[in-house]
Amino acid sequence: MQKTARTQTQQTKLLTSPEYLALAEFRYQLRRYLRYMEEQARAAGQHPQQYQLLLAIKGLPSGSVSSVSILAERMQLNHNSMVELADRCEKRGLIRRVRGSDTDRRQVTLSITPEGEKVLRQQASASRQELSNIGPILVAALQRLTRQRQMLERKGRASA
Repeated sequence: MQKTARTQTQQTKLLTSPEYLALAEFRYQLRRYLRYMEEQARAAGQHPQQYQLLLAIKGLPSGSVSSVSILAERMQLNHNSMVELADRCEKRGLIRRVRGSDTDRRQVTLSITPEGEKVLRQQASASRQELSNIGPILVAALQRLTRQRQMLERKGRASA
């Protein structure tokens, strides 16, 4: 019981100055990447979330179904917002809705059209290029943050 209480206390301790620096740097670099991708989408005449939906569909784990509810979870959107986004993408010819079998027509999945594939390829290439630039900085900030926490936990165990 005491070990659990000590672990909870360690987890709720304030961050150290180096941890705040690493956390802020990670957030900054992540936001820079996301903004870059938003700007790239707009420059290509797309709304940023349209590219994100295409990527979410294409990047679903094997065996996953591209239903509205699964994609809403993957994009962290509520169901209604996901439906509206799918409507906009369908109007632009980027995706199409595919109805389920004759026994259950309520099951709808989203699939990418050839036009959507073209948009996805262009945006994903820009994404990969930017990640090759910013990725090492993101990784380094995350490693600093986790390394700092691990060092503090080791010190705490050693002094206990």
